Amino acid sequence: MAGLPCRIALRDGLRPEIVLVPEMRPAREAMQRLWNLLAVALAAPLGTLPLAGIGIALLPDAGLDRLGWVDAIALAKPPPHMPEQLCRPLRAMALQAARTLELGEDTAPAFAAAVAHAVTGLVALPADQEACDIAAALISPAGVADFGDDAFDPALWSAVAPQLRRLLEFHQDLDHHPERLAALRRAWRQGVALELTGD
Repeated sequence: MAGLPCRIALRDGLRPEIVLVPEMRPAREAMQRLWNLLAVALAAPLGTLPLAGIGIALLPDAGLDRLGWVDAIALAKPPPHMPEQLCRPLRAMALQAARTLELGEDTAPAFAAAVAHAVTGLVALPADQEACDIAAALISPAGVADFGDDAFDPALWSAVAPQLRRLLEFHQDLDHHPERLAALRRAWRQGVALELTGD
């Protein structure tokens, strides 16, 4: 929060107070801008960022289901942006987008993980590794994006748009074919087991 502009409010009464009110408008605008980029990349009408629906806290929560003000504030500043600062809010937004687009409860988290990975190259949570590996195999040989240092770089979003649309179609298909999702997960687990044992 260091360097964040604040409005000073004086409260009179039995216990006078000086209150610092941080200026959060740029952070909210950065989150809306990111939401708009995601909507365009997915070619999906997502509307206005539903902050109340996603939820926002000072710090991202452990499951990255909510946005964090620290990431919003960081993205509101000029580049360079760290990939982690984009990965966390993007995962939360992609989860909300998945629900808006009526993906199932089983595929929505996998879609959110895959979107964040495709744009930033990072795995947001250890539990997301399976979904990211499956998605990476799907979008190969294009692979994940080459994230530079600007979360809002038009070239970045133009490059990832076809991949994100493919991921959306893939997860929509998995919704209608849960047996395929189960088979992919089973193959992933067996692949990891073989890799760990060296067989």
